[in-house]
Amino acid sequence: MKATLLIPIIAVATSLQAAQPDTAAASKQIDALLAQSWQKHKIKPNALVDDATFLRRVYLTVVGRIPTLDEAKAFHASLAPDKREKLIDCLLSSDGYVQHAFNYWADVLRAQSQGVGGSTTAQQYLNFIRESLRTNKPWDQMARELVSSEGTCFDTGAIGYYMRDRGMPLDNLSNTTRIFLGTRMECAQCHDHPFDKWTQKQFFEMAAFTHNMSATSYRSKGNDEVQKMMRGDKSLDSQSRDLMRQALNEAFRPLRDTLVVQNKGSMRLPHDYKYSDAKPKEVVQASVMFGKPVTLTKESNTIGEFGQWLTSAENPRFTTIIANRLWKRVFGAGIYEQVDEMMDNSVASNPELMRFLEKQMVAQKYDMKAYLRMLLNTQAFARESTKEISPGVPYYFQGPVFRRMTAEQVWDSLVALVSPDPEQPNWSAREREKRDLENRRRLSQILDQTEAPLLFEASKAVADAMREQNKEFDGLRKELDEARAKDDKEKARDIQRRLGQSQRILRENVSKHFYAAAKKSGNEKIQAELAAVSGGGSMDMAMMSLMEDSRIDARETPLDPKLMARIKADEQVLGIKDPKSVKSYESYQKTLHQTWSRAAELPSPAPRGHFLREFGQSDREIIENASDEASVPQALTMMNGSLLGQITGAWSTLSINLRKAATNEEKINTFFLSLYSRPPSAKEKAQMLQTLESYASNKNLWEDITLAALSTQRFIFVE
Repeated sequence: MKATLLIPIIAVATSLQAAQPDTAAASKQIDALLAQSWQKHKIKPNALVDDATFLRRVYLTVVGRIPTLDEAKAFHASLAPDKREKLIDCLLSSDGYVQHAFNYWADVLRAQSQGVGGSTTAQQYLNFIRESLRTNKPWDQMARELVSSEGTCFDTGAIGYYMRDRGMPLDNLSNTTRIFLGTRMECAQCHDHPFDKWTQKQFFEMAAFTHNMSATSYRSKGNDEVQKMMRGDKSLDSQSRDLMRQALNEAFRPLRDTLVVQNKGSMRLPHDYKYSDAKPKEVVQASVMFGKPVTLTKESNTIGEFGQWLTSAENPRFTTIIANRLWKRVFGAGIYEQVDEMMDNSVASNPELMRFLEKQMVAQKYDMKAYLRMLLNTQAFARESTKEISPGVPYYFQGPVFRRMTAEQVWDSLVALVSPDPEQPNWSAREREKRDLENRRRLSQILDQTEAPLLFEASKAVADAMREQNKEFDGLRKELDEARAKDDKEKARDIQRRLGQSQRILRENVSKHFYAAAKKSGNEKIQAELAAVSGGGSMDMAMMSLMEDSRIDARETPLDPKLMARIKADEQVLGIKDPKSVKSYESYQKTLHQTWSRAAELPSPAPRGHFLREFGQSDREIIENASDEASVPQALTMMNGSLLGQITGAWSTLSINLRKAATNEEKINTFFLSLYSRPPSAKEKAQMLQTLESYASNKNLWEDITLAALSTQRFIFVE
């Protein structure tokens, strides 16, 4: 059975190292700066960890899950003196790194699958984050694209950053300074900041850069021209215009909230502004809060200039914040705490180290992987964790902080126990998203290129059909009142069913008449787009399919060819031959890659009641809103939910590996390597052997043992 990162650890590094920045010297310098700090404060560093602890820690830190059995065996079997360094390179180059980093940045950026901007832009926003991480886009470039992109979501998913706060430009500015500059300005939105130096006027001067970024409905030249034609056509009464607008809006409905534009306008202080440095409703000019001033002219791209200032290496806080954020991701605490509440009087626990990290971030050109590689290769990362740090007291990083797994780390680690390939994408969700996006793109192309007079004609035809439909429905409503008066429930239900079809009828009329308009245009590009989705069926139904969300029945969708090939290979290895078992295994695998995909492959955030939400996953409503606190519902989920049965089910990876072990000693070794990434100690092995012998008649013994093991601190904490 395939293991995603089944190393061979020794072979993987040679080709990778040529393209990677050399961070070894920087790693040693970090250790030297930490050693100076320990000596200064008379602190002893924690001891270095063994291979097993390092293995589990680095997997959870870089790819967000525990290693699989095969991955653990491969690492322990390697005799290479630099196997830790090679493993770090391998993990940073894996899909698992992208998945784990995505969870973090989706939380920081509050990215939701069903965001304010609707599913199309929301999915493109998620894809932008994912692909930026996959291609290792430099952080300054990624941040600049987020704060300065405009256009449609088909151009760039980065517009999701402004769509996320649609209609709330001041809140968006507060989020921007917090995410990228580690500075909390939200108090200054209403009054001078009570605990920091920021004034309300400064807040609005900063907001003047971004407040014109407008998340809006899709615009096309044809749409605007039709609106003008409707206003200029004196033969149309007000009802006809309203119905035509409704028809036009329905045609463009699937494209709503897919556009961000930079409008023209002035930023004014609020009507109740109370300070002496300006008057209420006074226009304020865009001005940066610190750093090199930005000079704007009439020709300036305001948001572009803002993006350049924000992400400049000369910005006093931009580099500091990302360097500190990533340090905290690796070591469990920031050199500055909190990472997003920096003030002029904030004190770094190790100022010399912080300055060095800032210089390295700039020298590495904001390459997040290179920066993480530098941190992960330090001796500091390879030291025993500190079990407890005192709030408000500087921590000098004698070792990483002992901390509980995030909800995503717990879930993804369970996925590694269930799935033979924990990095396998959620193929049905990916297919649905791909199809929806392509449909929306094609619809935008068709509506953009259809001439305005033809769109006007289509809108009028739909309006006429709606007028007749409304007359029919008025009659049905009267019949409904009569049926209710006579207590004729069956007739009332039938009428309600017919009335409930109004939206479907409207969409059918829109598809029919706007298809006719597109057909009349004679535009070859339009015909090609329609033909691409018709599949030999009627073209008006093809038009309607572009306006609907994809509904993919996973049971009827063929498996991804790569996944199917892997399943067939697994069947050979596992000796699954009889048709009934083959069908059972393939059905299990088909379900597995929908319900047991990694957290990054599931909706963001997961639905309420899902394991991830119960274990503290952020709702993505505010920045970094996750919780790592234990709770009673979590314990109940583990004990009473269906989760355990799936982890210990016949086809789970853990169960298959236990069955392959011939003796109890081999089973115990397999179990410990699978959950804890290490062999059992002599004492643990003796206790387990005694348990297996004493309760041999218990058919659910391994299920009970697994529940007990998953509930321990040893499993759920990052040591």
